[in-house]
Amino acid sequence: MDGYIIDWLNLLFRWLHLITGAAWIGTSFYFNWLNHNIRPPKDEREGINGELFAVHGGHFYQVSKYEGAPKVLPETLHWFKWEAYFTWITGVSLLVVVYYWNASIYLVDNSIREIEPMYAILTSIGCLVGGWFIYDLMCKSPLTKKPVLFAITGFAMMTGVAYGLTEIFAPRAAYIHVGAIIGTIMAANVFRVIIPAQKNLVSSAENKQKPNLQLSIDAKNRSIHNNYFTLPVLFIMISSHFSFTYGAVNNWLILVVLSLAGILTRHYFNLRNKKQYKVWILPSAALIMFFLMIFSSLSIFDNDKKQISASLELVSFNEVQNIIKYRCGTCHAKNPTFEGIEVAPKGVIYDSANDIIKNLKLIQAQAIDAEIMPPNNLTGITNQEREKLRIWIEQGANINN
Repeated sequence: MDGYIIDWLNLLFRWLHLITGAAWIGTSFYFNWLNHNIRPPKDEREGINGELFAVHGGHFYQVSKYEGAPKVLPETLHWFKWEAYFTWITGVSLLVVVYYWNASIYLVDNSIREIEPMYAILTSIGCLVGGWFIYDLMCKSPLTKKPVLFAITGFAMMTGVAYGLTEIFAPRAAYIHVGAIIGTIMAANVFRVIIPAQKNLVSSAENKQKPNLQLSIDAKNRSIHNNYFTLPVLFIMISSHFSFTYGAVNNWLILVVLSLAGILTRHYFNLRNKKQYKVWILPSAALIMFFLMIFSSLSIFDNDKKQISASLELVSFNEVQNIIKYRCGTCHAKNPTFEGIEVAPKGVIYDSANDIIKNLKLIQAQAIDAEIMPPNNLTGITNQEREKLRIWIEQGANINN
């Protein structure tokens, strides 16, 4: 019953996380675009220092930007905060359901570091909390007066975090934790800095007082930071579908380079919104992705495993089926026998020869190329057994021998 509940909670929180995340990132992109496209009005109107006309869905829209606050606040004032809060809440809920609930399977990998599941969970929580406090201290330091140096320093620190996490957690969990740290920073920016600044503006307008402009400046800076964080976080959200990234030996380097390409892409569009056309940025991001694709095939990204056999000895399907039955089929079966697993993960089963052939690419990607399955090698698959699977596939994956 536990497995059934976990699967439904996973689905529920993942769905809500996607919905609220899309809403949050959408508003972030829109307001960033809006701020850069507001233009001075052609006719003078009191308090208005910018406006924008748009057409969408069969209607014209006019957006006005006030220099300060309107003389009379409207009865309904829209705030954009719950998207951020619920994205973080659902994300942390997913972290608990997927990685904390089964920490010995998905959070810990003893081949990387032997650590008790409870200590791994505490380390995870410490990373989320500590990441925010370190970032917040950076934002309050003199470093913020030099934005380029601030960005380089922050990127270098996150690179160190990515490397460190891959030395502690299971590969997929390490990737997710980098995203969780960034997501926590983004949500905390909204809760601790951006919304308080907006409350200060509203309160000052209601009481006819001058607002604290420094709060507004800080909120704008944090909003810009969040905008640059979005594309790396979006990649991490989908990274679990691409085992060749988190399953590589130097997986932290792949994550760093992909994040850099995302940041550059976001930077291009931010400058473009300001009518600054730096045409070299997008091709540079594309080249980074291209060279990453080429270099990731080199030996520095491959698992350091011995080639057990290069002979022409035929590997029989009977051998292969037994390996899959005892190393993979305890979970991936119509009726799993592994304790705590009641439903085959992602519905993948290996009960028959046809099941194995149908999932051949999945077996090769996760059990042979990346060696991320079985998770934490819970069933004790050996290098020799992985090599037999590899040879059998290279020999044509014949099920009749």
